[in-house]
Amino acid sequence: MSQPRRKTTRKKAAKKSSLSAARPIYILSDSTGNLARHMLTAILTQFPESSFTLRTWTFLRTKEQIHQALKSAVDDKAIIFHAMVSDEDKQHIANHCRQLGLSQCDLTGGFVEFLSSHSGVMPTANLGRLHFTSHEYHHRIRSLEFTLDHDDGLGLETIHKADLVLTGVSRTSKTPTSIYLAQQGYRVANVALAMGIDPPAQLLALKEKVVGLVIDPMQLSEIRTNRQTGWRMGNTSYNDPQSVSREVAWSKKLFVSRGWPILDVTDQAIEETAARIVNLLRLEKPFIPPNPPYI
Repeated sequence: MSQPRRKTTRKKAAKKSSLSAARPIYILSDSTGNLARHMLTAILTQFPESSFTLRTWTFLRTKEQIHQALKSAVDDKAIIFHAMVSDEDKQHIANHCRQLGLSQCDLTGGFVEFLSSHSGVMPTANLGRLHFTSHEYHHRIRSLEFTLDHDDGLGLETIHKADLVLTGVSRTSKTPTSIYLAQQGYRVANVALAMGIDPPAQLLALKEKVVGLVIDPMQLSEIRTNRQTGWRMGNTSYNDPQSVSREVAWSKKLFVSRGWPILDVTDQAIEETAARIVNLLRLEKPFIPPNPPYI
């Protein structure tokens, strides 16, 4: 009995050591930090997993706030990345990092300078424009409202008004993918399928703009098992590997019979799935009226 315990202890110690060895990266932003975080996340895919930890400092609008973030960075021996609109703030961070012995990189300045120098257009450095509530913003909000009203088979009577419809058996990432696409301005509906139950007539009436989502049956079985464990339920046909395999095969057969394109989402991030759907349906950028009626 003692031998397994020693192994477990060593594994936990190794895991803890790996986490403590991760180099901290600080992201400094004068806004939400979303752009900088996405950029860093993409860049870090080129490095071994768990090599770095990210901490985002958002809405840094004063010198005091910047100094507080950099003081913490010194204590953590962190690497600094920043995405500030103001040239003054960019220079202030660079100078202060130099004094503190911190490595720093401007994530946006080089791109702005490049575009300005090659276009002849001077940047305005207007922080308020980052999240200006434009027509496009309101369009995205309405798209998100439409998508929530047409989630998991809701709103079938108006499903034909969707820009695209996602369908598939349970736990094939329909809802999160729909919401992600809605944030880009697409009106999305999604309908769950269950073997042995006829799909809704409103769904079957659609000849185009429907994408069938499938996933590796073993992975789907594991996902469903984890879900049932969270619900404190025992094993059922819902997560039984053989039943799941039959269910996925049935959904594929349905998609083929309807002429709907099929997308395998196995091991795919939602962002990749969404991009593939847009490409698969050859969707144009959502139309945004110049003066939409606001309610």
